[in-house]
Amino acid sequence: MANIAPKPSGFRSKFGFGRNKDAAPHGKLRKKNAAQAEFDVNSIHSRDTARSDGKLLLYPQDVRRSGSVTTTLSKLSTDFTPWRNSSEGRSQSVISKNGPRKLKKASHQAPARSELDKDTGEHKDLTDMMHAFGFSENADDTVEYVHVEEWSYDTLQPDGATLLSKICPELWGLIGDYLTPLDIAHLASTCHAMHNRLGKVAYELLRHPTHLPHRIEFLLSMDKKLPTHLFCFPCAKWHVRTTPGLEKLKPPNILNPVYNCPNSTNVLMPPPRLRISDYRWLPFTFIQLYKRAWEHGPDYGINVHSLARRFKDVESGWSHETMFHIHPANGHVLMRVKSQVFVEGGLQPAAKRMLLFTRSDYTPYFSVCAHWRKGLLTSIPKCALDHIPTPEENVYRATFNKMRHTKFAGPTALCTNCQPMRRCVECPTEYLIELKLVEDKTVQKMGPERFRQVLLVTRWSDLGPARSPRDPEWASVIGEGDGYNSFQEIGKRAVSGIFESAFTDTTPRARILSLNPAGLEADEDHGDWY
Repeated sequence: MANIAPKPSGFRSKFGFGRNKDAAPHGKLRKKNAAQAEFDVNSIHSRDTARSDGKLLLYPQDVRRSGSVTTTLSKLSTDFTPWRNSSEGRSQSVISKNGPRKLKKASHQAPARSELDKDTGEHKDLTDMMHAFGFSENADDTVEYVHVEEWSYDTLQPDGATLLSKICPELWGLIGDYLTPLDIAHLASTCHAMHNRLGKVAYELLRHPTHLPHRIEFLLSMDKKLPTHLFCFPCAKWHVRTTPGLEKLKPPNILNPVYNCPNSTNVLMPPPRLRISDYRWLPFTFIQLYKRAWEHGPDYGINVHSLARRFKDVESGWSHETMFHIHPANGHVLMRVKSQVFVEGGLQPAAKRMLLFTRSDYTPYFSVCAHWRKGLLTSIPKCALDHIPTPEENVYRATFNKMRHTKFAGPTALCTNCQPMRRCVECPTEYLIELKLVEDKTVQKMGPERFRQVLLVTRWSDLGPARSPRDPEWASVIGEGDGYNSFQEIGKRAVSGIFESAFTDTTPRARILSLNPAGLEADEDHGDWY
């Protein structure tokens, strides 16, 4: 500490001078050129004697005098290393101002407006999201623009209605003989001239009972013009909605009129509906409301969440979950129904029937289409139940295992007969039967016995465009349509894949086989369906 010069202070330190005469040179401060900045090595040695480690000692006044000879020397002498005589006991020394400072990694600081991920707790990087805004799938596609001539009404040209009125009514009658009642009704609705000639005849044809399908199609064309109305198919009329936008799906034992219809309690004219499970039905009116809201707007129907339900049958123990989705490509309404029940291994044939079928009409508890008796639909769950491990039959071994800790029941593998997905040939419906481990919340003890085997039956159905009950998809699912082949109509992509891809990234990994490979017919007295 004695060799270090004291820190200068006062008026002289401002100009780079020391406290005494020996500390700083005399004379005026002036800029020196390069010739005057040359130094001898001996002068460096004389300055170097002040430090024992061989490094150049820079006085404080020299450091403050920027542009002086000493400052220039301190910059140049950093890389200068003089060689000294070893006999004099001097070693090699390095002339340096200060040692190099270690590089430190800059601490990462999150942006001021960064957001934390709720799942991982990390800061979100919004770069990918910002780049995704400018991405367009059709950016590289060549779009051919076709100039379409807009039709404008020319007042100088003769009116079209006037031209049509010049044709005699007898000729229009002959033309109407080649048209259907639906085409005649549309032609009569074009203008007043055609209405005066064909209106009475067209409407009389639509009122005839044999032309009921044409009447329904003609009235359904006014769907977009009537947001507060809903079409009644038993009456073939438009009724005013009683609670627009507040319609809710209720159990079948509760009267739930969506509109005031005189045939709402007429059992001879039931409204079109679809069976979901035992004592659970889906009216076509709610499918129609859901499709209208998706196609025209929320004022025309209800939200999709108004149709999703979860319910449980207390008597049978089956629980069901329904969900709906509209395929944006073709506008078809897709339905998924999940039915599950807790099962045990080693069931006898009679116990399997009691588990799967109702006692009232001997239909399955889970959701099925109208062709469930044709094929292997009821025999596949029985095959899956046989794969569940049975308890110990030996009394001694069962008693010994009971004293030990209960082992955790693992997943059960299925065979090649009950593992694949099955598709009904006569309607767009697919089934998947699985065995899974599900927590039974009725068991109070927290242990391995709280997890039990569950028989899960999942059904996917395509209900069609939801325009009319006469749609091929809806009619085939409820068993009223003929000639529908699901493998030809659906194609390679499955209904289950379309539905699951809309909500998750995974689809059922199972191959699709025919539900009725042998082409069996429904017979209540024969077959393996029961």
